[in-house]
Amino acid sequence: MGNSLQALESQYMLLTQNLSAVLAACKTQQEKDAVMAQYVTARRNYWNAIHKTFHDDDPAVVSLVKQMGKEQKQIENAKNKLDDIAKVIGMITNAVAVGTALAAAAG
Repeated sequence: MGNSLQALESQYMLLTQNLSAVLAACKTQQEKDAVMAQYVTARRNYWNAIHKTFHDDDPAVVSLVKQMGKEQKQIENAKNKLDDIAKVIGMITNAVAVGTALAAAAG
């Protein structure tokens, strides 16, 4: 498995492992819906990319993988601060957007 697919899998697994805690921290149905929308997108990004080819030597792909790593660390740190769920949702949204860009880079 290349770095690109590994990054998408890591994002999906991180969100899967923390989904119940993040959902429990949501105060409104709108927040829960926002979290689930990002989770579904991360899952789709990963599963759609499984049978595609990434060019892990492409500078744009390398940059997106590095950016995903930074976003993942922010999410990992944020799971200890679920009292500010809006901020956590924002971090998840940003991370999944990077994942979507990376998944789109697959051929």
